[in-house]
Formats: sequence, structure tokens, C-alpha cells
Amino acid sequence: MTYFQETLRRLASRFVARDIMKPTGELVSADSEDGARWRLEENPEYDIIPIAGNGKLLAFLERGQSRQRRIQIQHVIGAGTPISDVVDSLCDQRFVFVVGRHEVIGLVHFSELNDPVVKLPFFVLLEGVERRLADAIKGLVTDEVLPDLIQDQQRLDGIRGKMAKLRTNQADRDWVTLMYFREILEAAKYFRKLSLESEKIELLSVIRNRVGHAAAEEPVESHTDVQQLSQARQLCISILINGSA
Repeated sequence: MTYFQETLRRLASRFVARDIMKPTGELVSADSEDGARWRLEENPEYDIIPIAGNGKLLAFLERGQSRQRRIQIQHVIGAGTPISDVVDSLCDQRFVFVVGRHEVIGLVHFSELNDPVVKLPFFVLLEGVERRLADAIKGLVTDEVLPDLIQDQQRLDGIRGKMAKLRTNQADRDWVTLMYFREILEAAKYFRKLSLESEKIELLSVIRNRVGHAAAEEPVESHTDVQQLSQARQLCISILINGSA
């Protein structure tokens, strides 16, 4: 693993479940199954009501279920679990309990993935992908080949105009530095530096926009979006390690 890849790994692992969980003291909970059922009726926005016993969370009642369930190993993650791994855990369930000090200390619902902190590790991974692929095609993108890469004439004229201005000011750079993230992915595929289906390029581009711009859509608008985040992460890791997905 290169120094750059190791740096990315450490940055992506720096943000953990503890950073986005809702502590037990802030959770709407109950002390019995009947109490949890009443809480769900009173709070239609909640998927789950934890049930406490002797001051500790021991079970939960999930919306749509008739009986409570005890908190078991498949329902928990450690407080230090990297957020990227939290996303994987939430692909098949809408929530996970967070364990620390040998007891449940919080809950992460999939909606917590819209916390701004969640965007950071994904932004780091996507920036790493952009840098790797940009380096791979640097020097290959020329003015002559540019029309093959960018079909939108207005966008093409904009890039050429920007380069002309930079050259006039003796600040010209490689064409790749003027390209958008999606354009770099497509150019890498064009030059056979990347093997990636169009729908996966679309997925990475969508996630890049969501985590890279404050005014963009939230990363997760429904539970199905969690799977997209997880898939984007796996694609990024594959590209960074293998140069392909």
C-alpha cells in the first residue's frame, strides 16, 4: 500500500460511529413492550423504540413487528467503528445500536448518515479516486482528442476558453485539471485506464456531487440510498487498490 493510499485509509477511518450516534440519554425509549408500542403510535416518524431494564437498553420494538426483540450481536457495532463500515452495517437494517463500556451507549438510524461528518470520509475516498485517475490520463488528453471526450459543445468551448486564458497568463495547466469528476472517469475509461460500466460512473458521480457540495441533495433520502453509498465506497476502494473496479 502506497503512502498516499495509507493516508486515505487513515483519514477515512478517523470518523466513527460515536461521532454520529444519538446517545441513549437522547433516545425516546420505554420500559416495557406496551410502552414501546404506545411510543410508536405517538411518534409516527420513529422506526424503533428501545426498551430499557435496570437503566440499560436491553430490547427494542420495531415498527411493523408485534413483539419486542432482545438486542443481539447482529444489532450492534462498536463505538469506534469507522463510518464507512457503519454504512455497510445499515445496508440490511435501518438501525444499529452502538456499544461502549460493555453496554449500549447509543443508536445510529440510517437517517444519521446525513450528518455532515459522514460526507468527509466519502469525500476523501472520491478525491483519492479523482487524483489517481487524473494522474493516469495526464498527458493523454490533448486538444485534438478533447471533442471525443466531451460532446457538449458549450462545455468544450468553455474548457478551451479557460485554457487559452491560462496560457495567455502563462499559467497553463494540463487539460485534465479543467475537467469535472465525471469527465475524468469517462476519459479514464476511454483511454482504457479504468474498466467501469456507465451506471457505475453515474453512481460515483451522483455520490460525489452529494458529498462534495453543501447545497446538494442529502447523501441518504431513503433506506435504499444506503446501498448506493456502500457500493460507491467499494468501487472507490477497488479503484484505489487495483486501478479498476
